[in-house]
Amino acid sequence: MNEELKKVVVVGGSGFIGTKLTEELLFRGYSVGIVDLVPPRTTHQHLTFLKADFAKDVPPANLFEGVYGVVNLAGATIGKRWSKEYKNLIYKSRIDTTKSIVSLISKTTVRPMVLVSASAVGYYGDRKEELLSESELPGTDFLANVCIDWEREAKKAELSGVRVCMVRTAHVLGPGGILATLEPIFKLGLGGYFGKGDQYMPWIHYKDVVGIYTFALEQQISGPINVSAGAPVTQKNMFTQFAHIIGAPFPFIFRIPKFFAWIALGDFAESLFVSQNTNSTRIKSLGYHYQCDDLTAALLNIYKKGQ
Repeated sequence: MNEELKKVVVVGGSGFIGTKLTEELLFRGYSVGIVDLVPPRTTHQHLTFLKADFAKDVPPANLFEGVYGVVNLAGATIGKRWSKEYKNLIYKSRIDTTKSIVSLISKTTVRPMVLVSASAVGYYGDRKEELLSESELPGTDFLANVCIDWEREAKKAELSGVRVCMVRTAHVLGPGGILATLEPIFKLGLGGYFGKGDQYMPWIHYKDVVGIYTFALEQQISGPINVSAGAPVTQKNMFTQFAHIIGAPFPFIFRIPKFFAWIALGDFAESLFVSQNTNSTRIKSLGYHYQCDDLTAALLNIYKKGQ
């Protein structure tokens, strides 16, 4: 390995976004170390892998020694039925992992320059039509509390002199995002929107998620950033366009009452009824240019071109 290459360690890097980010960083000439429970989906001469669970295992003390940056993507998926036990896993897989990362950073002699840590627009809770910039107060529901504690732990790395950026990601559109989970249901003609469908559902194309993580690594950005694209869109509007583009069998989609959603999804159903009208003015003002800022174009790019 060329020792002159800048190294980025991606914790939770074997997932969908981690894989795409790793490919981009390698293309840009970084070396990448992935820490995850499963091996990465790609191979490269400048890619290394460590099997570990930061929430449980004690990683090597020198893991972050002298690296350029650390990206924290670790966390159990939220896209499944929630029980009390699973909600605890969602919380601990994020907060305990972030605590371990920050602790390990504090023990390095040559510190990383930057920690870019995942968060989510769930930080804001259910806010109806309110326009949400990064300075708005958080919500009070389960996902909001997860995000509050997640960001609080990441920010502690600043005490070690490390720049910290928290990425409040919207619903990701792509082969591994939320719509990938819904696609087989919609193709059976069983897709629907939750409640009235008038809740705002911020979205972002996966290429822009990768672009913004890379941008946050390379530019002097700190604090939280909203990561959503395009004009505000309601859930009914998004799901209707989605059903049309993937060729769902019916020209309409169904309204799903909260009671039925709760039976199928447990407490996860609550997150599908919240409305978040996020504002991404800050990341644009810092110089990031979206690759895909139109919902229809984003859906066509993914589902008609196979991207």
